[in-house]
Amino acid sequence: MGGAVTPAYQRLETELRRLLDALKGVFTGTQCEAVEEFLRAGEYGVAFETLCGIAVEEHHAIPIELRPAIRSLAQEMGITPDWWEPIV
Repeated sequence: MGGAVTPAYQRLETELRRLLDALKGVFTGTQCEAVEEFLRAGEYGVAFETLCGIAVEEHHAIPIELRPAIRSLAQEMGITPDWWEPIV
């Protein structure tokens, strides 16, 4: 693909990393690494969907203070609600 990363994508990556960091007490190291791999590859949608999938499949309780950020990111990224609604 090549080229410079736009400010919008940089901000999106920053927000996703902030969310992942906040979930480090909830997710295992392996689960965090699974999401991190997609972030490093610039696959932000897949990273977000992986994060949500892990939370649902593993029955992780997402802290209430993180739920607005999840909802906001999902809406900004155009992620369908079936990915994120079960955890918010």
